[in-house]
Amino acid sequence: MNSYLQEVVDLHQLIEARFARGEGSLEAMMEHFVPSFSMVSPAGLQFGLQDVEQLFERNTGSQPGLNIELTDLETLHQWADGALVRYREIHSAEGKDDTVRVSTALLVLEAGRVKWRHLHETWAV
Repeated sequence: MNSYLQEVVDLHQLIEARFARGEGSLEAMMEHFVPSFSMVSPAGLQFGLQDVEQLFERNTGSQPGLNIELTDLETLHQWADGALVRYREIHSAEGKDDTVRVSTALLVLEAGRVKWRHLHETWAV
């Protein structure tokens, strides 16, 4: 697995730990993003880095038992200091319907570390 796909896995493990169990440092999570990060949600809403930080803070421990499964991880294109990746994300928790999304992410290499620049999520089945 290349470093870009590994970053997708690593960040989602942090998100799962924070949402499911209230674990992890918000500051450490935010280090995974460039300041100009942007996102399009499955509903088509656009968010910036501050919005994502608020989402992570607001959802701390809010989804007990959450499991995030990633499948179909692939690098669509890679260049010297970045990559465009796609993956399928399945959120499940006991007593709740699973949610599935297909996401495309633009990741960049900054100071030797892979960081998130843009994310576009789409609901899937």
